[in-house]
Amino acid sequence: MNSNNQKTNIIIHEILFWKQNKMLPEQYCDYLLALYNQGNEVEDIKTAKSKFSFASFAPSILICTLIPISLFVIYFTELSFVLQTAILTGFVVSLFFAGIYYSNKELILPVIYIAIAMIMLLQTVGFADAFFKGDKHITYAILFFNCLMWILCGRFMKLLYFTLGGAVGTTLLIVSILI
Repeated sequence: MNSNNQKTNIIIHEILFWKQNKMLPEQYCDYLLALYNQGNEVEDIKTAKSKFSFASFAPSILICTLIPISLFVIYFTELSFVLQTAILTGFVVSLFFAGIYYSNKELILPVIYIAIAMIMLLQTVGFADAFFKGDKHITYAILFFNCLMWILCGRFMKLLYFTLGGAVGTTLLIVSILI
């Protein structure tokens, strides 16, 4: 009987792990927990504590550091334009792969989306500066294009922060042009 309880506890802990890491839908995990626990409630304290651990925020912190590094690469180094572009493109590609890897994590995915948008904004403004020597009309057009892309991404992916960011950016650009 003791061996049977130990096996059941191992299975319950494994199902809790699946539920925490979203390996199965929550309804399936709840059903399996009720089945193996014979209808009794399972204490979910361990999964609630580990949900807000440092390990869950570490990737977000690392991703957020890419934005200041991108600013440093563009504005404070003497690297050639091609090398800057290669570095920023490498950041964006690595963020895309991180987005695929962390696609089931709720906290990290928005950080990845925002970091990609910010780095792409920096990169397109860098293109405008390099190719058009700081022509403000081209820079405004590229900023409007970025804001439009944020609005479209926000609508398509149903992300309110992108839609609002694009709308606020467009409004600020219009005010900046008119003043």
